[in-house]
Amino acid sequence: MKKNCYFIACSFLYLLAVYLSRIEMHIPSGLALIISSLMMYYYFYKREKMVLNLPGLMGLGLIMGEGISCFKLSTLGTRWTSQTWISFYCFYAIFVMVYLLFDSISPSGLLSALRVSGKSKQDCINKTCTDSSQFAIEKKQTTKKCISVSSGDFSAICTMGLLALSALSFLIEAVCLGYIPLFTENMPHAYSYFHLPGLHYFTTLAVLTPSVAWIYMHQKKSLDMISFIGLFFPFVLTVLMVSRFQFVFSLFLLFFTSIICGIRYRFWQILLMVFVLLSVYIFITIERAHSVSYLNEIFAMKDPNTPIFITQPYMYIANNYDNFNVMTQKLIYHSCGYKMLYPFVTLSGLKFFFPIPVDFPLYTTKEELTTITLLYDAWYDFGLKGIVLLAVILGFVSNYLQRIVKQARNPFGKLIYSQFCFYFLFSFFTTWFSNPATWFYLFWSLLFYLLYQHFVR
Repeated sequence: MKKNCYFIACSFLYLLAVYLSRIEMHIPSGLALIISSLMMYYYFYKREKMVLNLPGLMGLGLIMGEGISCFKLSTLGTRWTSQTWISFYCFYAIFVMVYLLFDSISPSGLLSALRVSGKSKQDCINKTCTDSSQFAIEKKQTTKKCISVSSGDFSAICTMGLLALSALSFLIEAVCLGYIPLFTENMPHAYSYFHLPGLHYFTTLAVLTPSVAWIYMHQKKSLDMISFIGLFFPFVLTVLMVSRFQFVFSLFLLFFTSIICGIRYRFWQILLMVFVLLSVYIFITIERAHSVSYLNEIFAMKDPNTPIFITQPYMYIANNYDNFNVMTQKLIYHSCGYKMLYPFVTLSGLKFFFPIPVDFPLYTTKEELTTITLLYDAWYDFGLKGIVLLAVILGFVSNYLQRIVKQARNPFGKLIYSQFCFYFLFSFFTTWFSNPATWFYLFWSLLFYLLYQHFVR
């Protein structure tokens, strides 16, 4: 009953926000959505007993971002279509319903049943097996023990492997391209050109290294040279590339992983991390050579005196929803799955052998403002049906991951979970799951997970 009250109240607030937006009461409209997202986060926080719960983070990222966009502080903000409002409401509502539905038929329950069944069958086999087969089993187990490693050694190998791979890739790119973005002058898009096709994926693997180094340090219960280099060198690399996203992603991933591992931060520690984040972010922004007047001209704020430290984060959130709205107005033909399949087409190399369409027009309010929301490509592919399909898939996956992270002893499961936390919390920023880099990072994390399962004692 309590659950239904939350959902009814949040649905009412969403409808109220639509009405207030229609009569151009933009600030109250946005506040209604922000309150709705906070209510859903609180509900799932109490339910899951986890600060980093996936449904709550999705609500904070997607619905609170929608509320901020409803403030309409820029002249680029326009009246939203019915498709825009329905898409965001249906996505989150279906996502939550699927997440809750799979509580009763959770994959973990099925796995437990299979384990029990498998155990019973094994008991029967053991009663009838011969001495020779028993000897073979014992020999296989002994062999497996001989090739196993400790958890700390495995995490150290992963940390150093990622460090070596990303550093070597960075050096090759710097030598081949002839520059390092940080040391360029009057070159606003230095990082945008700092890419060698294929190799740059390995350079950006540095974003995973601080989290893996933290796992290693957490297992060793001490800070040694490996964990120290693994924690701090990747951040130096992101500054050298003047990549704000890589820096923010690395820091948040490290923060989330440590929380899932059981660390509880004090208030002053969180303030210190926020200060470091803002300081480095501002430094990288300055080094990217984007002037304040240039940014203010692009963002087109209604109040030209709005400080840039408010304007920039606001536009990074708000305009993405307006880009989605522009797409619902201008898109004539859906891409029938090719947008969401782009990572597979790119990473597999199929685009070099088959005439697969990969270039689709991007509908935005302004040519320079290209960030979009998590739902953009799903709607681009199939319209509202694509939104529903994405909600069902992510609802199921979220339920599964939420249970796995509570039960599993494999620390690399926490690394995978941390990435989903980031993608959901920043669901206002880009499509994520139709981005090849997202799947590249998840592939390496899953590889570490499987190798840990196989080799670690």
